[in-house]
Amino acid sequence: MMRHINIGLLLPSVIQASGMASILRRFQDGNVTVKDISALNYLEEIAAFHPSVLIVDPAVIGIDWSVLKSASSHPLKLIALLCQQYPQGLLKWFDDTFSIYDPADSIIDIMRRNIDSEDADDRGKDLSPREKEVIVGIVKGLSNKEIASEMGVSVNTVMTHRRNIAAKLHIHTPAGLTIYAIVSNLVKLDEIKADMGRL
Repeated sequence: MMRHINIGLLLPSVIQASGMASILRRFQDGNVTVKDISALNYLEEIAAFHPSVLIVDPAVIGIDWSVLKSASSHPLKLIALLCQQYPQGLLKWFDDTFSIYDPADSIIDIMRRNIDSEDADDRGKDLSPREKEVIVGIVKGLSNKEIASEMGVSVNTVMTHRRNIAAKLHIHTPAGLTIYAIVSNLVKLDEIKADMGRL
């Protein structure tokens, strides 16, 4: 059965919006509905439409980025459509970016990556908070003993959590867990870089 994917466009230019809609018609991974979102009523429209992905021009004025993601009742991926260079501080609000100069295939790949990461989030919904702590410890490069010490549990408990994580996620390597943790927002890429810098 084909999944249904809602994609919102919060773009001030008709040319941007129609061009993006044209590219998104090529997306073959599901039944796609593309809707323009007004900058005037964006919170209400997002709450009513429930997009999986919202493509935004960061130049749109008056958007409260800190509350935008909470406007939807389920996880919302924000992708910035870049028409110029923006400061890194602004881009921190976005899950991904693409440029108006990127080829259509690259844009489709970025869309696919973000929609597939939503499926990965669903796969890990039954992880317990303690299992998520273990994943973070693994990503930080901690041994079972160090994770156990940090969590205040025995090494056997950590090993049990690791077995449960592998069974639930079907991920069996630290590298795979690192990718999962980044995609699921358990850790930030900057945290991993900082931990790597200490080694």
